[in-house]
Amino acid sequence: MNKSVVENLRRVELLSGLSDEELLQIATICKVRRLAGGQHVFNEGDEGDELFVIHEGCVRIVINTRGPDGTFTPSTINLLYSGQSFGEMVLLGGATRSATVVCVDPCVLLVIRERDFAALCERNPRIGYLVMRNMAADLAYKLRSSNLLLRGNIRWQQGELGKR
Repeated sequence: MNKSVVENLRRVELLSGLSDEELLQIATICKVRRLAGGQHVFNEGDEGDELFVIHEGCVRIVINTRGPDGTFTPSTINLLYSGQSFGEMVLLGGATRSATVVCVDPCVLLVIRERDFAALCERNPRIGYLVMRNMAADLAYKLRSSNLLLRGNIRWQQGELGKR
């Protein structure tokens, strides 16, 4: 299974720039978790210490959004497929999960525990450096996108107020 795991890890943006040897080192710390369609991987607010890579299947990322009446409604914000990862924030320090992840269909997930990843990075700091660089680039992109969205919403809201 290591060859197919390495092939899948090679497609993960978070692991971009790692050599096949480094990807093999990551593959050795992966555990496999099989889940049925409809099964929750974790729920928003849960504690967690695992990063997940989708080996097979598709997952739905859901957050609870507050409506005007104060009630919360689950909203799908993304679908992720084979070769994509989620739960990477655990690599930055223990925190609660920011979303719920549900398997759309049967999934095979590669699970990397934070402490196993940290130990690997102690042995091979280049892996940690590249993963953190990739994560920083991804977070910067998401922050820029959010800022643009918020600025657009603020302009729209101000424009609407001016029309009244």
